Amino acid sequence: MSPDDNNHPGKPAVTIFVNTREFQWDKKEISYEQVYSLAFPNQPLNDGDVARIEYSRGHYGGGAGSLQFGGTVKVKVNMVFDVYVTVRS
Repeated sequence: MSPDDNNHPGKPAVTIFVNTREFQWDKKEISYEQVYSLAFPNQPLNDGDVARIEYSRGHYGGGAGSLQFGGTVKVKVNMVFDVYVTVRS
């Protein structure tokens, strides 16, 4: 990660949940790739696989939405991410 990846020295970590597992996150935002890596560490997507990431308890649009490939979302305390992997047909 580069210094511009939303690092804020001294920012307290908040608890987030990814596929029901608890993580501490100390950055202002989290990316699609970072959420996927928390959900499935050391398991890259295979050709033809697609990861769908949905979140709830967030900041915008009633606090729920989808995180798209290459996108980021602002992190909030107790935010929940659900990551689903499917095979394209």
